[in-house]
Amino acid sequence: MGLEEVNVNGSCAGGLVGGTDGGTIANCYSSGSVRGDRYVGGLVGINYRAAKIANSYSTGSVNGDINVGGLVGYNFLEGTITNCYSTGSVNGDVHVGGLVGWNEMATITNCYSTGCVSGSSDVGGLVGSTYEATVTNSYWDITTSRQLTSTGGEGKTTTEMKQRATFANWDFVNIWAIVEDESYPYLQWQPGPPVPVPVFSITGLVVVIGMMCLVLAVAVSRRRR
Repeated sequence: MGLEEVNVNGSCAGGLVGGTDGGTIANCYSSGSVRGDRYVGGLVGINYRAAKIANSYSTGSVNGDINVGGLVGYNFLEGTITNCYSTGSVNGDVHVGGLVGWNEMATITNCYSTGCVSGSSDVGGLVGSTYEATVTNSYWDITTSRQLTSTGGEGKTTTEMKQRATFANWDFVNIWAIVEDESYPYLQWQPGPPVPVPVFSITGLVVVIGMMCLVLAVAVSRRRR
């Protein structure tokens, strides 16, 4: 199940679900941008009370104020996040993380994030803030996130993040796949590894359009003469 090109605004906002109270979200994704005030996540705003998120990911940008995460804004009270990742940029004020903004009395296992993360305080490459929670076998890209610290997880370089050996105890037989030295890990139910859009292609398009407009303007000017 997936959600694409969706813009969400408000508190307790997520690209797929605003909040969970128990239950399970599995094999889901969101690629739409999410914007809100507090409890804002690329996939889920609040993962609460033993709710589970598994084998899922988000790629859209996330913007908010408090408790802002690339995948989940607030993972709380025995909420679990397992075998998930996020790649979108994350921007907020307080409790801002590439994967989870605030992880409180909850668990994160076998997850990663790569998006650029920015905020004012309690900012982390993977997790912004942690309280009585655990983060196991989880990583973030210190290069792309522009963050060297996190309240959970291990920071790795982009090169290391594209090597299977980095992801200790991950299941690359049934759950994960990777193109060695070329891609980040991706879920086997996906058709293939995410393909990033090169920045130069967008810049090149702008240049081409600009040149076309210039040529057109010159042609019109000559006709008028």
